[in-house]
Amino acid sequence: MKERNILCYGDSNTWGFVPIIFDYETNYMARYSFDKRWTGILQKELGNNYRIIEEGLNGRTTNIDYPDVKGRSGTSYLNPCLYSHAPLDLVIIQLGVNDLKTIFNRTIEDIAGGMGKIIEIIQDSNFGANLKEPPKILIASPPLLLNEKYLDEDKKKVFAGGVQKSKRFHEFFSSLANRKKCFYLDLAKSVKVSEIDGLHLDERGHEKVGKIVASKVISIFK
Repeated sequence: MKERNILCYGDSNTWGFVPIIFDYETNYMARYSFDKRWTGILQKELGNNYRIIEEGLNGRTTNIDYPDVKGRSGTSYLNPCLYSHAPLDLVIIQLGVNDLKTIFNRTIEDIAGGMGKIIEIIQDSNFGANLKEPPKILIASPPLLLNEKYLDEDKKKVFAGGVQKSKRFHEFFSSLANRKKCFYLDLAKSVKVSEIDGLHLDERGHEKVGKIVASKVISIFK
C-alpha cells in the first residue's frame, strides 16, 4: 500500500492548546505533545502507511481576519499550505469555532459560507495524490462550546451567543458537505470540550477525536 498524505487543517484544538483559564496579561499557554494531540493519535491509529501533516493555528477562522492580528484567516494561508505539502490524498478541516467570536458578528450562515470558501480553494486545486486533481475533503464539524457557565468572564464576552450558534454547526456543515460532495463527520455527537475552559479538548477529548477520525479515514480509503 502506498503512503497516503493527510493534511489536518484546523485551529487551537488541532494545535493542541491545553485547556486553561487563559491569562490575557501574560498570554500564558501550554501545548499538548504530539502523542497526546488528536493528530498524533490519528497517526498512531493509522500506522506507517499514512503521513499525518499538522496545520493547526490558534485563533484560525474560516475566511475572516482579526482587525489587529493578520494571518489567522483560513483562506489566506490555505493555497500555499496545500502547495507546500502536496501531493495530498485527503484534507481534514476542523474550523468554525473562532468565527463565533463577537468581534466578527457572524451568523451561522456566514460561517458556513466561510467553510464553503475553504472547500472551493481545495477543490479548485490540483494538489491531490496525482497532482492533477484536488485531494478528497473531510469536514470534521467541531465539538460544541460548553454552556457559558464553563467560560470565564473574558471568554463569555469573546464568545457571547456562540454556544447557541455552535449547536447549528452540524445542520449547516452536513448540508454543505452534501452539496460540495465532501466526506463529513460530526464530532459533537461523541466528543465534548473540557469543563476547565468550555472551549478546548482535554487529553481524553483528543484521544476520542483521533480514534473517531481514524475510523472515518479508514472507511474513506477502503
